[in-house]
Amino acid sequence: MVTSRRPFTGDSYLAILTKILHEDPAPPSQLDASIPPELEKIILRCLRKDAARRYQTMVDLRLALEDVQEESGSAQQVAAAPSRRRWVWAALLPVLLAAGFFAWQTLRAPPAEPLRAVALTTFPGAELYPSFSPDGNHVVFTWTGPKQDNPDIYVQQIGAGSPLRLTTDPRSDYNPVWSPDGRWIAFLRGESQAGKSELRLMPPLGGPERHLAEIRVREAHVIPPYLAWCPEGNCLVVTDSSGEGKPDALFVVSLETGEKRQVTNPQSPVLGDSNPAVSPDGRSLLFRRNLADVAGELHWLPLGKGLVAGGEPTRLRIAALSARHPAWMPDGREILFSAGATTGASLWRLAISGESAPARLPFVGEDGLMPVVSRPQARRLPRLVYVRSFEDRNIWRVETSAPGAPASSPPVASMSSTRWDWNGQFSPDGRRVAFQSTRSGDWELWLADPDGANAVQITSMGAPLTGTPRWSPNAQMIAFHSNPEGPLDIYGIPAAGGKPRRLTSHPATDQVPSFSRDGQWIYFSSNRTGEYQIWKIPASGGDAVQVTHNVGYVAFESPDGAYVYYTQTSITPSALWRLPSTGGQPVKLAEGVVSRAFVVLERGIYYIDRPSGEARLQFFDFATGRSTTVARNLGEISVGLTVSPDGRTILYSRVDSSVDDLMLVENFR
Repeated sequence: MVTSRRPFTGDSYLAILTKILHEDPAPPSQLDASIPPELEKIILRCLRKDAARRYQTMVDLRLALEDVQEESGSAQQVAAAPSRRRWVWAALLPVLLAAGFFAWQTLRAPPAEPLRAVALTTFPGAELYPSFSPDGNHVVFTWTGPKQDNPDIYVQQIGAGSPLRLTTDPRSDYNPVWSPDGRWIAFLRGESQAGKSELRLMPPLGGPERHLAEIRVREAHVIPPYLAWCPEGNCLVVTDSSGEGKPDALFVVSLETGEKRQVTNPQSPVLGDSNPAVSPDGRSLLFRRNLADVAGELHWLPLGKGLVAGGEPTRLRIAALSARHPAWMPDGREILFSAGATTGASLWRLAISGESAPARLPFVGEDGLMPVVSRPQARRLPRLVYVRSFEDRNIWRVETSAPGAPASSPPVASMSSTRWDWNGQFSPDGRRVAFQSTRSGDWELWLADPDGANAVQITSMGAPLTGTPRWSPNAQMIAFHSNPEGPLDIYGIPAAGGKPRRLTSHPATDQVPSFSRDGQWIYFSSNRTGEYQIWKIPASGGDAVQVTHNVGYVAFESPDGAYVYYTQTSITPSALWRLPSTGGQPVKLAEGVVSRAFVVLERGIYYIDRPSGEARLQFFDFATGRSTTVARNLGEISVGLTVSPDGRTILYSRVDSSVDDLMLVENFR
């Protein structure tokens, strides 16, 4: 009103908002030399980027304007122009005050009004990887579809009905991200070969797709998402393999040529870098450095022109545990992220300057993953969308008349709660079961009767991941892995309870322990050589000895101690191998073992496979060298398999229910 000019102008709302966020307005005196310096100071103070440096109340602003009016009225000036100027200030003062008051009432964020999350999608199956359109009115995401048979890409208009399906390929389409200019949606299309995907582009309303590049990630280790756009929209940041046996790194992929340029350089025993998030100004890169299957830390990397690394990554010292899925706030000063146990996570925010501690979002973000924030629009604050992800995993029981005989009845629930209960192991006498659970809010170890009665918590590690309990043959000790101080290590705790003892301290990831049959050794998996292999240490502590050389993830020794049986992956199907405990060449016994699900008896091996999508319990008979089916229709398998000493009661883990819906928060601030 004073200069008859707006402080910021542009060809579009987005251009104006960009200037508001990143540019300073021209001083009013450059537009009208008659404006008093005191009034110019008041105007520029009202336009400061930092809200703490503006007037904090309308009373302060009113007093400042009145001071200018009094100084102008008391000046000993007789010229016509100054006289006219005094009349102008006198007339404008009440208008400025009224306009400022109503603007303040309209734009201020009501501190007492809580954030509220409403369901954006409530479809059956899993809705994951949300990404906003530039105008914040549409969300692209992955959904397994009405029949829950295949992940494809969909777009949901906020406030509208059914989503628009963009892809129909029989392969898995996932991790869509909308380009900053709105022209493209980038996404990944999974190949049948594990860890291999195509990076593709398509128009937002569907149409011809464009193949941009291929990427590979280490199977079952890097936590998605894998993609982020550069702010200019001319490139993407992706997770990709940096070479055989090396950790996955982040690369910049050119939209014009498809060429890749490596940005981060993680070193073993790190598993890889994922979850890239480029700041709005393109000067910073956030990402997650993965240390184990679900353990990792957020890092910050300064960027130079062209998204070239401007230094070494810095680990963010975040009090909340197991942080993942970082997302930038539109002003580039704060980030959002998810933290907590795999189930029961929540959303947090943190000033990137590090001047304050992370704060949990109030009222919203329960079970929250993958947060994304829209750009602010004219007359509308940003929107927040996140995935509310919740699963109920329980331990089920199968009964047989003899080891390897067909099940006498269908599987029944044996140990259950409303949280995760899984990865159990029978005690040597069969009277108790050790298992890992999130009943207390964190991953901890519990003991219970085989039917779930008399459950008691035996650890209080307070770590991002504590699990895989294994009994010693004399039932006096339970070995497990945990990471209260960073990478996973092997620990031992008395079965009767007590203080845990750390058994490994290598900077690599040491996990998934099991005892030798004489109790003298503890086998475990470690990536000390860059790949996961089976190692062993004395149960009393000492130097580790490498056992396998062709990749190993979980191992059990045979009852007579003559062989070590092992698989090579954590979740996806793996071959089952046998290796003499004294060394030698491994022999493949079976294919398709899933989710670490096998256990070795004197007569044979129980294991779970899924040859055609249906999980079934198999028994490999040592005498015949053949496998037979013990039980079918096991449900959606989770990690773990254990058998009672007589071989007749089998406990396994499965997912009984899950929720993966998109949640919307309006007026997010």
